[in-house]
Formats: sequence, structure tokens, C-alpha cells
Amino acid sequence: MKTSEILILILTVAGLSLFCAQGLLEAWSALVLLGLVAAALLWHSQDQLREKMRTKEQSLKTQVRSSAKDASLKQKQILTILTNIPSPLAMMDSYGHLTLYNEGFSQFLTEESEAEINYRDERIAVEVRLFLKEAYLSENAIVRNLHRNGIDFQCLSVPIHENGRFNGCLLVFQDITQAMEKERMQKRFIADASHELKTPIAAIKGMIEILNRDTFDDPETMKDFHLQIEKEAKRLEMIVADLLKLSRLSMNTLALTPSACELTPLFESLIKELRPQAEQRGVSIEAENLTQEVFWLDEQKIHQALANLLMNALVHSQPEHIWLKAQMHHGRLRLTVRDDGCGIDPKHLDRIFERFYRVEESRSRASGGSGLGLAIVKAIVTAHQGEIEVVSEVGRGTCFEISLPVSLLENPEHSSSAPISVNSSK
Repeated sequence: MKTSEILILILTVAGLSLFCAQGLLEAWSALVLLGLVAAALLWHSQDQLREKMRTKEQSLKTQVRSSAKDASLKQKQILTILTNIPSPLAMMDSYGHLTLYNEGFSQFLTEESEAEINYRDERIAVEVRLFLKEAYLSENAIVRNLHRNGIDFQCLSVPIHENGRFNGCLLVFQDITQAMEKERMQKRFIADASHELKTPIAAIKGMIEILNRDTFDDPETMKDFHLQIEKEAKRLEMIVADLLKLSRLSMNTLALTPSACELTPLFESLIKELRPQAEQRGVSIEAENLTQEVFWLDEQKIHQALANLLMNALVHSQPEHIWLKAQMHHGRLRLTVRDDGCGIDPKHLDRIFERFYRVEESRSRASGGSGLGLAIVKAIVTAHQGEIEVVSEVGRGTCFEISLPVSLLENPEHSSSAPISVNSSK
């Protein structure tokens, strides 16, 4: 009872006692009245208590519904996050059951089913099943690599502990195919570079050992060896220079030095540079500029890329004619180097831009090249945010096509060059 109700009861008792003392009220009547007042007060108190209980009950129901709603919302949010994570992911409980997995993990299942899945389930791919088994039995964090269907995965097991006891684990499968491919390419590059450097060094070493013999006395052979050593030394120098150049070009922070570039003088410079080699091989080089713009690009690097393509055609294609052409195509600058030589077998086309890759090993080495020319071309074009494609047919020739985005180009007011044609025999 409240303090006010107790006070009313006390005043009632005092009043009734006063009436009884003055003979105004019988004792039994006073007791009846007192009982009625007490009952009324008790009823009122209980009614208030019931009202409070109802209010509290309603509040608790509201809180429970709100908590259930929040829990459901959070569960939906978690499921949405897990579903949209691109990496395969699964949750395994302390009994080895997969309580949750996303769409990405489904690729490891041989068949879809609503039945419960555990780490020993044969519907799971063998490689993944072995990892799940190891993760469950070890109850520790595990990192493993596995290869499945042409994809390399790094598998992570993150144990979940509650009150010091193993309560399951989170399993994440991250696609590391690109990283592994880069690592393999780096290893192959190191092996190829070592081999390329080793070949001229071995030749030089062998000739020096012969020249240093006390019994050696052959001036003609000595002169021939000196010339050969000089040739191998130049080849070593070329390989090292190309490696350094390619390393700089492969950096993401490669700084281009763009400037206003007219293609007509650029083509004339290339023809003049390659005329001796072309005349020696009886090859005609023709250049045609169908553009009238002055382009904003790194002229030195574009010169180098085109020179590498022209030299590649001269040395390896055995052509009679080589054509160099520039034109605008769908808002992009298209630079084409085409020859009518022996062509390239289609099986080599996917790899010709790799470092040290040679279509014909013996002939390429005999030419004295470093094996990095086309890789350098690819790096230069990529640095300009451009693309390069190659089309070839055995016995009919090869065509390299460079496409540069118009975003790298400008049209200065002084542009007025007309289409030109340049022939190396002129």
C-alpha cells in the first residue's frame, strides 16, 4: 500500500474511535465501517498493482518483439554480407556440421541438397574435404593452398572459442590465381634471364680459356675469337640494357614524357635508322601517315616501340616488304606494322609478348637479339593505356596493331601535315 492509503486508514480509525467514545456510534458498526474502508483501500491498491503489471508485461512484450526483430534483421544482414562476399566461405560448428555457407562455396559441392552437410560429406570436393577435416580436428588456425578447376585458392581456417572451448571455425577460400601466376612468371623470368646471360658468358669463358693456353699460337683463330668475344660482350650489354629498360617500363609509377609529336618526321626517322639493315636484307619498308593531327604522347617511347616491331619483322619474318601505317579509327590512333614474311604459327601468338620467349630458338639467338623486344613494346603500349594485337598467318605474314586512346591525344592549332608515303629504297 502507498503512504497516502495508510494515512487514510489511520485517519479513519481515529475518527471511528472518536465517534465510539462520544457514544455516537456502536463499536460493532465502527468495526464494520473500518473493514469496508480497509477493503476498499486494498482493492484500490491491488487494482493499481494489476495495472502496473499489465503495463510492464506490455513493455516486455514490446521489447521482446523489438529484440526478435533486431535479431532477425541482423541475421538477414549477416546472410546478405556472406552471400555477397565473392570468396567461398563457410561456418562449421563444434560437431563438424556446416551451419552456413555462401554461393561461392557451392562450387565445391558435387550436388546441391537441403540435407545437413558435415566435413566428411562426400558431396564436398576431395581437396576441400581434406582441408575441412584438418581444420576440424586440429581446432587451430590453418593456412593451406589448393588448386581446383584451374583456380588457386588460399584456404584459411579461423577457430572460434567460447569459454576456452572450441566452438567451431570460419572457413575462407581466397582466389590467389593471379598472385600465383605472377609468382610463376617471376620464377620463369629469373630462370630465363639466368639462361640468357649464361650463354654468352659461357662462350666468352670458353674462348678465353683457349686463348690463355701456353701452346696456343694461331693468329687467325685469335682474331676470330676476339671478334666473337666482342660480339658476345655486346649481346650481354644489350640484354642487361633491355632488362633495365623493361624493369623501368614495368613499374606502375612509370613516368611518361609526353610532347607534341608529328608522325611524319617520326616515320622518316625510323626509315632512316633501319635503311642499312633493310637494304642489306633486300627488304622494302614503306611508311604511310594518314593522319593530319599532332599528337600528345611520349615520342621517344613510341619511336622505340615501332623500331622494335620493324626490327622484329626484318630479322625474324624474312619478308620482302614491310608496311608502317598510321590512321585514326573510332577516335583512337592506330599504328600498324605489317609484313609479308613467313608468319607465326598460331600456337605461339599468345606468348610472343612474354620476356625471352622465342618462336624459333636457334634463329632468334643467331640474330643476336635479347628476346625482350616485344615485351618492351607491350610495356610501352600499356604505359600509354593502349592496346596491342597481333594477327599472323604462316606463309603470308604478320600484322602488329597498336591502338592508343584519344584521351592521351590533343590537336594543337599548328597541325597541318598531309598524308605521306616513305620508302626505304629512296
